[in-house]
Amino acid sequence: MGKLRQAFEKNDVQKDFLGRLFSSPIVRGFYKNENPAVDVGLVGSKYEQRRMTALINKIANSSPMGREILEDAAKAGFSFGFERQSSSYGFCDAEHKTIRLNPRTSDAQLVATLAHEARHAQQHTRGVPTKFCTFDVATELKLRRATEADAQASAVQVALEIRAATKDDSVWKAFAKTNEKIARNIEEPDKLKPLDAVVADRDATMRDAFKGWFKNTGMIDNYERGYLYTHLAHAGSLYDPAKLADYFAEKPFEGSKSSAEIVATVCMNGDGKSYFANDPHILDREPEMCGLCKETRNMADAFFREREKVTGKPADTSYKGLPSRGTLFGQMMMNLMLMPREIKTPTDRKAPTPALTAALNRLRQGR
Repeated sequence: MGKLRQAFEKNDVQKDFLGRLFSSPIVRGFYKNENPAVDVGLVGSKYEQRRMTALINKIANSSPMGREILEDAAKAGFSFGFERQSSSYGFCDAEHKTIRLNPRTSDAQLVATLAHEARHAQQHTRGVPTKFCTFDVATELKLRRATEADAQASAVQVALEIRAATKDDSVWKAFAKTNEKIARNIEEPDKLKPLDAVVADRDATMRDAFKGWFKNTGMIDNYERGYLYTHLAHAGSLYDPAKLADYFAEKPFEGSKSSAEIVATVCMNGDGKSYFANDPHILDREPEMCGLCKETRNMADAFFREREKVTGKPADTSYKGLPSRGTLFGQMMMNLMLMPREIKTPTDRKAPTPALTAALNRLRQGR
């Protein structure tokens, strides 16, 4: 029991016994007692911090792009730690400046997840708002999809740089196994390709990975549901006029950014330039990138009618000309593990729609 007690030292903001167990020597064995190659804020028990340091160093010592991403997150004040999660590999909480990984997940998968979540932190330092529903509907739709596609593109590039530098392909294999459509959409370099050549091909690789994210219709559904539909729908559960007015103030849906501006902010390479510099309007072409499902469109109509009635503020019409992307709840949902964390917040669960409840039940039952 000595090792077990040491694994649960009382110097952690998280008091989760099982969470600590997954990073303890009982489950993971021993990690080296070394300093992180990037000066980051670590939280957790001794063994959790050693495990996180191993993940950080795997990235920082082998991937030039990964190191830059971690350094930017660290400079912005983000802390790194573990938190047991039922249905995701990790999350980035920009409001509280925290990045948390699921300790139950393999180290190979968590390296890619850390690159993904730290990229979100970097995106926020470059101007992506931390609060949803800040811009008009059309901007929010394209912006939130772009941030996810870019975070996955970054994870791809980091995984391939690690493979080129170390000849260890475990991180890439773990990513490719859970993101098959993205992996199939890139031109995978030969395992023996040197690191400098992989870095030189970075823009092309990230463009292809970014586009690959949009090939997963279920994933797009989940993010449209979590980042847009549920915020619009929640207004329908508020009957107190004062609370409704407060909610409309909290979700302003005002101001806009063009697709070119979104790409210039989000899709950055390690040289401070956009990897879509030669195709800045990419988000305007395909329904998967800029289309809106029928239910979300109808919910937006209802939201803005009610907002105008309560506040007198003119309705947002930015989404009226967006192409249709079909029916949101008529398509099979992705594995619950890959759902956006925001979908599962208590606020979003207060008044689930019957269609959403039915879709979740079908997924859990394997249908």
